[in-house]
Amino acid sequence: MKIYKVGGAVRDKQMGLEPKDIDWVVVGSSPEEMTKKGFKQVGKDFPVFLHPNTNEEYALARTDRKTGAGHKNFKFNFSPNVTLEEDLERRDLTINSMAIDEDENLIDPFNGARDIKNKCFRPVSSAFFEDPLRALRVARFKSQFPEFFLHESMEQALNKISSSNELSCLSSERVWGEVSRSLEYDFQEFLQIIQTYKLDKPWFAELSKIPDINSEICEIKWCEVSQANKFEFAKHLNIPKNYLKQLSLWEKFYEYDENGDINYKVRFFSDFTKNNLSEAVFTLQFFKNINLECIPIIKEYVNFNFGDLSSNKKEEIMSIKEKELKKIINRYGK
Repeated sequence: MKIYKVGGAVRDKQMGLEPKDIDWVVVGSSPEEMTKKGFKQVGKDFPVFLHPNTNEEYALARTDRKTGAGHKNFKFNFSPNVTLEEDLERRDLTINSMAIDEDENLIDPFNGARDIKNKCFRPVSSAFFEDPLRALRVARFKSQFPEFFLHESMEQALNKISSSNELSCLSSERVWGEVSRSLEYDFQEFLQIIQTYKLDKPWFAELSKIPDINSEICEIKWCEVSQANKFEFAKHLNIPKNYLKQLSLWEKFYEYDENGDINYKVRFFSDFTKNNLSEAVFTLQFFKNINLECIPIIKEYVNFNFGDLSSNKKEEIMSIKEKELKKIINRYGK
């Protein structure tokens, strides 16, 4: 039984970066042996174990063979006879196919260190095609390392996945996983790869324009791209609630008509409450043309003391609030 550090941690070390997560591969062992040593098995499709002390992931060396469309139809071999090189060969990029042994020796059968030096994304083998998500992963790596270029074989691989229509077999959750991680870096680079290599269908079919993205905030980046694409961007993705909430406010302020009549503005501002006050003020900082008008109106209306209205009918309450809101709008509005 031999243990090796693999994946992103090795890549980051070679690039002089601080590794975020450390993954390990175990060669020459079995689920039974791992369990006896106190490891806890968590993998369903193939044996992945949590270390009893560090809680880091240890996976048995394995090979896999695709048996159908998408990413779910694979046959795995994780016998003790699987070698380290066989395990590394099934990975996506050469820069992710290196290992470090227990003596801190680099094991690099596919020249990942050379490709890091040359700033090159290159697939390890034909196994790259077997999981269509890897195309989106390349786009994500391009967002993280924009100085890297795509080797000719990488471009061919992306074109093959694009024409295969297998991106439609992916789950929304897996796609969003790559998108959300890309939003932490240069999201324009991610979108450029999607557009250039026609990886847009079905998840990004509405992408027609890549805007300049100025914010460092992930949710705001998403709003800027959505706005540039008429708020239709990636509508088939299951987007987290915090993104949907931010996008809803963003679209609302984007469509605000500062020259609208008083009745329009009453309808607009009456939607705001103490529950969304902070989010509204935060969002308005990105709308310089209307924030000086909108922020004081929203703040005063939301914090206005209407007294005890419990004995009033619903229509009376609405009328009282509407009258006061009109006064506030007239004080600050154009």
